[in-house]
Amino acid sequence: MLVAIVVLAVALAATVVVTALGGGGGESTETTPTAQPTTVDRLSPEQTAEADDDASLPGEYVDLAAIYGGAYGTRPGTSAHVTYAMDYSPQGLPPAGGPHWGSAACGQDPSSSPPLCGPAPWGIYREPWPAETLVHNMEHAGVIVWYNTADEDVIDQLETFATENLNDDVTLVLAPYPNMAMETVAITVWGRRDLMPATELDLDRLQEFIDMLYCRFDPEGFC
Repeated sequence: MLVAIVVLAVALAATVVVTALGGGGGESTETTPTAQPTTVDRLSPEQTAEADDDASLPGEYVDLAAIYGGAYGTRPGTSAHVTYAMDYSPQGLPPAGGPHWGSAACGQDPSSSPPLCGPAPWGIYREPWPAETLVHNMEHAGVIVWYNTADEDVIDQLETFATENLNDDVTLVLAPYPNMAMETVAITVWGRRDLMPATELDLDRLQEFIDMLYCRFDPEGFC
């Protein structure tokens, strides 16, 4: 009789435990942990600048990531170093970024610099640099002013403008670029470009471009 009572007591205790845990054939009262929201990596300042298509900014936006795959800092991506000539025409000319040269240090003279060199020394040139070299300058937060004109008055104005902007606060290259349309002046930083006819040269417009866009893209801390 004592054994039967002990067995019954154990059985009742087990029933209580199972019921408390949601067992015994009923629906479980145990709740499934709520899934935590996935953490989305924030864009870096470089990626933010590269992706900024704000129409209120000077010039036109060039979607480099869409053209070359990925965003700045990815491989392959818009910052890749290459050892071949680039066709920049899919983004329009002159280029406003993309894969570029960086296999050697450039000298002061474009014609005697090593092949595939980049970036070019900041300054004013009457001889063209390869676009692949100057794109590297833009990756270093610089401004490129390009021209394709034989009008000496326009060139003189551009050289004066460049001299006034070349200082400790602005890194800039002025150089001819025969691969774009004749009688054209352009200014670029990484991801943005503004073009104008040489006959309608607007130095205030060039200055506004520099004032608003210089150093917005500075992935390597040159500013």
